[in-house]
Amino acid sequence: MLRSGWVLVGLGVLVLGAFGWHITRRRDPLCPPELFRDAGTVLGLATQVVQWLVLQGAFIVLSVYAQRVRGLDAVGSGLALAPATAGVLVAAAVADRLARRLPLRRVVRVGFAVTVAGVALLVAPVRHDSGFAAFLPGLLLLGVGVGTMLTASVTLVQSAWPGPAQGAVSGVSRAVSNLGSSLGTALAGAAVAATTAGPYASALAVFGGLAVVGFGLALLLPRQPS
Repeated sequence: MLRSGWVLVGLGVLVLGAFGWHITRRRDPLCPPELFRDAGTVLGLATQVVQWLVLQGAFIVLSVYAQRVRGLDAVGSGLALAPATAGVLVAAAVADRLARRLPLRRVVRVGFAVTVAGVALLVAPVRHDSGFAAFLPGLLLLGVGVGTMLTASVTLVQSAWPGPAQGAVSGVSRAVSNLGSSLGTALAGAAVAATTAGPYASALAVFGGLAVVGFGLALLLPRQPS
């Protein structure tokens, strides 16, 4: 199964390569290749991939853990993860004001830093038979971190391009977000195949490491023109 998975990944890379070659040959492509020649845009899109990968992957790991290990039903696991959702909603509302006072790249960095802290606080309770109150700080920080940077990273990418290019930029941004969600789902599914608590903590640690990678990418984001 693992070998067939890598075969599918290889086929996906070939398809992306063929698509890239195709759009460079067209006079008026749906997705202009110039978007991928700008370092700031590429880094911004990369942070979006990591954001959605970590968000989707961590949510799936925690949801499966709540049902498999703690014995909660679907409704109960959803209620257990509600603090993270609340954190996303509150942070998204505050992030707009924050982005007016601070550079967007700094907002993205703050979001990744808070997300890393949130995932780190979630690893320890998974290793022990802790009550769900122990998950509350980590869930809140995870939600606040992701909610802080989601809108900022999209705005950062789109603000770098003029009006006529906004349709293409928006489409690419949505596509990479879906790619991140798909990768997070795939990684989470592979990581929680076992039924013991160990793989869940390891899976969360992996997503925490990916959040660190996202923070590193955010550090490379160029300064925005005034």
